[in-house]
Amino acid sequence: MGMRYRWLWVLAGAWAVGAAAGPAQSIVLTTHHVYGRDYVALSEVMKAFELRGQVGRDRSVTLTSPQVRVRLTMDSREAEVQGVKYWFSAPLALQNQQVWLPAIDVVKTLDPLLRRTGLAAAWPLRTIVLDPGHGGMDQGTHARSGLSEKTLTLDLVKRVRTILSGAGYNVLLTRNDDREVPLDARPALARTNRADLFVSVHFNSALPSTEPRGAETFCLTPSGAPSTSTKSTTLSAEDFVTFNGNRFDNDNVVLAHCIQQNLVARTGAAERGVKRARFEVLKDLACPGVLVECGFLSNASDVKLLSQSAHRDKLAAAIAAGIESYRQAARR
Repeated sequence: MGMRYRWLWVLAGAWAVGAAAGPAQSIVLTTHHVYGRDYVALSEVMKAFELRGQVGRDRSVTLTSPQVRVRLTMDSREAEVQGVKYWFSAPLALQNQQVWLPAIDVVKTLDPLLRRTGLAAAWPLRTIVLDPGHGGMDQGTHARSGLSEKTLTLDLVKRVRTILSGAGYNVLLTRNDDREVPLDARPALARTNRADLFVSVHFNSALPSTEPRGAETFCLTPSGAPSTSTKSTTLSAEDFVTFNGNRFDNDNVVLAHCIQQNLVARTGAAERGVKRARFEVLKDLACPGVLVECGFLSNASDVKLLSQSAHRDKLAAAIAAGIESYRQAARR
């Protein structure tokens, strides 16, 4: 029978998209094996999503409708959806004079983002758990100036809490002071309190390189796909493990998209996109969740901004606005 998802069945080479919650009706896409994986013809995707396509001289493919803009590149995993960067599970392919898209990315990225299908979060949203990364003996990364990640994450999360509490949400923190919280205790707190959303806040480092800068947002990698950082084109057994958090794959990517979009728009952060990873704090969640990297403590420009209280206010407002954007997107 093949892989089975909450909103997706693979039967006789056909992928049914949007088969559960959400305003859009189900569509069926026929798959074809390319590079040993399930792919869907671009022409089918365009028809199903009511998109127009244009191929550029730079081997880019732009798909548009009055409300949608998707940019893809031949033989590349890189994509852009509504202005936010993504990395597909496999490269866009050209075979038999047709362009092909990895089927899992159509289902687990394009469908939830463009049609808002398969969203399973509890409604209405009431309780949000904010997770300031690191703490106690675990300092995380730090800047040359001595600015530490554990201090910044707690400061920023408290600012987000103030905004969300003022908007009527019940907001809980995994830590309220400088102490170490085990990784498994963070999603456990969200489960115990029946949280509706979980947002873990961190800051990045790329040492010894000091060039990378900007914001990126992670959500849990879907079963059957590699994480974004994976360089190998071969799937491993670990890529097919399903975690509790995968129940919310569609919510996860929509939440990540909304937060990343707001971070870039509201703070001017360099756009590093939405990425997939099997982080411990995301695996066992009983609600949608993301991990946000709000800047690089290894980059002088980012550190200069992060040292300013006014910039941290902007970051907090952007995360809160991203949550509100998700709430509006998922409303039903």
